[in-house]
Amino acid sequence: MLAAFLGMSILMCAPAADSADERGAWTITLHPTDFVIGAALAQLHTPRAWAAGFDERSGAFEIALRKKAVSIPAPRCRMDVLILAIPFYYPENPKQASVSERRAIYDAFVAVQAAGSSSLTARVEAPAGLARIGAHGTELAACNLYFAFPPSVQVSAR
Repeated sequence: MLAAFLGMSILMCAPAADSADERGAWTITLHPTDFVIGAALAQLHTPRAWAAGFDERSGAFEIALRKKAVSIPAPRCRMDVLILAIPFYYPENPKQASVSERRAIYDAFVAVQAAGSSSLTARVEAPAGLARIGAHGTELAACNLYFAFPPSVQVSAR
């Protein structure tokens, strides 16, 4: 009887399996000092070579997010920043954004940083393999985040 009770307790306390709906996805709000974009990425003291700018052919770009600015656990990331990227544009993939849509997102981040007073809200995700269930919920398995598709970035005045 005790063994049956113990077995039931373990099953009830076991963490739930990671499902497609529980994958790493977050809505983040960023202020100008929360991120680094463009040529300023070269000034970061990280072991990583950054893509410092917008690639006109592929629509790809990267943003460094200060880990303190977002509440996304990343215990294995050894940098002070997370890497927010928008993947390369493949027109044959329906879950994409055009190069011009990507450019608009990049330009919004640059404008907010230049203005120094607005904020941005964006939906980001860590695709399968880059997110896992940890001790305190979903966490990043590395330093990488991606814009969720369809990408949506809203700028708000402070």
